[in-house]
Amino acid sequence: MPKRKFETIEEFKANLHRDGATLFDFNGTKVPCILVNPEKYIETIQRVQGKKLAIDVMLDIFYDGKEVFVDINARFLDTDIDENYLFYANPMLEFFEALASSGMLAFCPTNQNTQNIFMVQLPRREAAERALQIIRSNAKNMADNDR
Repeated sequence: MPKRKFETIEEFKANLHRDGATLFDFNGTKVPCILVNPEKYIETIQRVQGKKLAIDVMLDIFYDGKEVFVDINARFLDTDIDENYLFYANPMLEFFEALASSGMLAFCPTNQNTQNIFMVQLPRREAAERALQIIRSNAKNMADNDR
């Protein structure tokens, strides 16, 4: 999927990932997890099952000095699976801290059956660290402007 472009806050809000995100503990490490519609999750797992799998995860960061949106693109190489998950990042600081520190991203169905967690290692952890810096900076600016 090509890089998405949004022009207005309304466009960002209209394209937010509706299924949500969470954190889970994996051997003492917090791992960020994107929740996915159960049917879509099962379909994806069935399509990649038994294949050598590489996933490219890209973070597109949109910010204006106060608001930060992060569009997470997961492209399953050698398949036609290419998914985007847009999040309003300001209230998700802990999610992006876990992403930057663990270098991992998980996907699970919204029914959160912990038996069905699909995890990937980020190919470029620096993007998660950069996103975290931008979120922190913009959150500080937002707090400073509210005074």
